[in-house]
Amino acid sequence: MDTVPYTFHSHRETGTVDAVQPVPGLFVYQLPEHLRHPYYPWLLGHTSGKCIAAFEQYGHAMEAANVIADFTDWTRTADELIAAVDAYALCDRIECFTAGLFISAKPLDVEQAA
Repeated sequence: MDTVPYTFHSHRETGTVDAVQPVPGLFVYQLPEHLRHPYYPWLLGHTSGKCIAAFEQYGHAMEAANVIADFTDWTRTADELIAAVDAYALCDRIECFTAGLFISAKPLDVEQAA
């Protein structure tokens, strides 16, 4: 599969990496080495540059793209997806039917968690 440039937003950094697009709106890629998780280096992300899930292996990320392909129209904007998609249902689909870890779009509010 051919690679395309993909702009990511991670750890308060933005950059461009090579990625594959197995499903319109979804990309499989790795962050630059200094940002990469040692055990989950492969990411499944959205056109917006936001990460959806992390994986140990490239093949797992590619399979997950197919598992969630029909979940929604991934070509919509991030704001449209945040408003329309049930994040809990998406998390369940990723964590129950793939080898991936769901990455929440919103950071945990420490005050609410306490």
